Amino acid sequence: MTDTMCCGQPVAPTGFCDVCGQRKIAKPVTHEEPAPPPATSSWGGTDVYALSSVPAGDPSLLTDPGYPERRQFCGHCHQAVGRAIGDQPPMVTGFCPNCGTPFSFVPKLEPGAVVGDRYEVIGWLALGGLGWLYLARDLDLPDLRVVLKGVINPNDVTGRQLARRERDVLTRLDHPNIVRIITYVDEYIVMEYVAGRTLQEMLDADEPLRLEDVTAYGHHILSALQYLHDLGHLYCDLKPDNAMHTGTRLKVIDLGATRAIGDRGGAMVGNANFRASDDEIARHGLTVRSDVHTVGKTLEVLLKHATRHEADMDRVRFAVDSMTRLITRAVAPYEQRFATAAEMSEQLDGVHRELLSLRQHKPHRMEATRFANTHELLDTGLGAVPGLDRWTQREKPDGAIEDGLPSAPVAAARLPVPQPAESDPVMKFLATRSVAAPRQLLREYEEFPARSVELDLAAARAHIELGETDEAGERIDRAAAMLREWAEHDWRISWHRGLLALALNTVPAALAAFRKVYDDVPGELAPKLAIGFCLERQGQLAEAERHYRVVWWRDDEQASALFGLARIALRQRDRAGAVAALDELPRLSRHYDAAQVAAVRVLLARIGGELPSVADIDAAADRLPRLYLDGGEDNGETRVRLTTTLYEVALARLDQTGSWPGGALLGRPVTDGGLRDRQEAALRVLADHADIARSHVLIDAANTVRRRTRT
Repeated sequence: MTDTMCCGQPVAPTGFCDVCGQRKIAKPVTHEEPAPPPATSSWGGTDVYALSSVPAGDPSLLTDPGYPERRQFCGHCHQAVGRAIGDQPPMVTGFCPNCGTPFSFVPKLEPGAVVGDRYEVIGWLALGGLGWLYLARDLDLPDLRVVLKGVINPNDVTGRQLARRERDVLTRLDHPNIVRIITYVDEYIVMEYVAGRTLQEMLDADEPLRLEDVTAYGHHILSALQYLHDLGHLYCDLKPDNAMHTGTRLKVIDLGATRAIGDRGGAMVGNANFRASDDEIARHGLTVRSDVHTVGKTLEVLLKHATRHEADMDRVRFAVDSMTRLITRAVAPYEQRFATAAEMSEQLDGVHRELLSLRQHKPHRMEATRFANTHELLDTGLGAVPGLDRWTQREKPDGAIEDGLPSAPVAAARLPVPQPAESDPVMKFLATRSVAAPRQLLREYEEFPARSVELDLAAARAHIELGETDEAGERIDRAAAMLREWAEHDWRISWHRGLLALALNTVPAALAAFRKVYDDVPGELAPKLAIGFCLERQGQLAEAERHYRVVWWRDDEQASALFGLARIALRQRDRAGAVAALDELPRLSRHYDAAQVAAVRVLLARIGGELPSVADIDAAADRLPRLYLDGGEDNGETRVRLTTTLYEVALARLDQTGSWPGGALLGRPVTDGGLRDRQEAALRVLADHADIARSHVLIDAANTVRRRTRT
């Protein structure tokens, strides 16, 4: 969402070019980098991506290093060579019948051979895509094992070119998730020996994989690929065979297919089951997005395997749905796909934490990514002490409670706000103006000397807050026009169309828009909160509760989700459930006091026509003195209103039952006369704070509640 261009196209909202994958807007410079957290295993510590340990074991060596006939091709003309004819077995050495180029698929090294006067071959380790892999020992460091890699067919021109490219790339790499090159000797690459198992080996053995393993593998793989992309290289051949779980980490191995970003020459590389379509490669070449596609296909295979072994699917089903959406976008058509490995990793991070939160029922928060933290609360009264209208607008209050569900237009103005795209030219300006009043913001936006997508979307939000839906729609359309054909795939446009639909009170359209946002950014909480709200408005309480619960378990600062859970409990006449939900909000939350007020109100409310029990009233009386009200005053007017409600409900319960099996209320015994005295006194205090008209009504109410023995 920017006017910045690269490779003939607008730079993506992520700040990266869609074609070459390079960042065009620099990240903010930080002068202090935090120390990395210590790694732990099984998700129990500070590093949520630490894998459980895989025993190294002894390497499995090949006893008969035969070369698959189906993979024998001429290194010059790429025609099949050495294939079996009738009863004649396949040939592993010979000459291409098409062009006469010699071929040989026999290992060049035997056990005991020494390369470079230093590396002694132990045996044949594996057959790579371009060369034999030999396990060897370092004669200078006998305890150190290494891997030697050479070209299978020395007459394979393409293979030798790719091998040199792999050597040249590896010599410059230094990343914990990429196999490390040690040196290059006599046409052989010398690499670290990675003791472990490839993901394909684990799949072949039908080893159970946790869903958390899959998301962690994805995180490590994307970290490695983003590192390569930042250096100007594409990996091109990601698949389970080329990722190895070693110890407590994952390493990407076999960089033989690596090529430079923008290099459209050379033979087709990569496994056909994992790479992007031939049509896409013909149109765009191999790109960062085609690398993303291979990661998506790899995670698709791993997720299917892990899902089959999942023993508690009901608990984690929502996260599996989020992961499925992430994979769907990763393998979607070119324009819809994640533009960079970093963008995909960002969303995978959210999905991974969602999975852990659902599994453990505890939060795994992360810094805001695509949405700014909002201080707005999706509540219109449940967390507030009732006003004087409770006593002045009707003869006798019935004790019922409004659940505080906002209207759709109110919610449109209170839902989270997207972070401005880093690449937008007015990003810094918008970041400094978010707290101003809507009308003032619109005036400043009109006076700003530049146009941008983010500026129009910010203006649309201001118009929505002011109830000016026609103007908001025009701004969203103008932003979409600036994005041209990319608008269809931009989640920010969908988000703002959802907000506009809410402002117009067309909840089904808003729900459809927010679900599209969820498809595009499945790791974000905001679309799930918005979907939960829409479902609640439509009366689909079970699904609304499911969305609110996911948001809350992932981040216990999301008070709007918690109030949603309380409202749903109230609609289900579950007083205890509503109070329990409100009590989950941490004391440090800015909405803690509102949640505690709401809990007292729920305890005192008539729900489904039923008065609260004596135990509920006792609980409310116990909580009331601890509420922070009136700026900390002991007898402020707000506290008096809530206290008056307490006396009123207690008196109604006493009138209904004729006895009070509970304890004292606010330190005094409960009697009919005592309650009437206290309620009368409280109403007269409220009358002193009211205007003349309402004061008379409150005095009348006080006279009505006086002891019956008085004259």
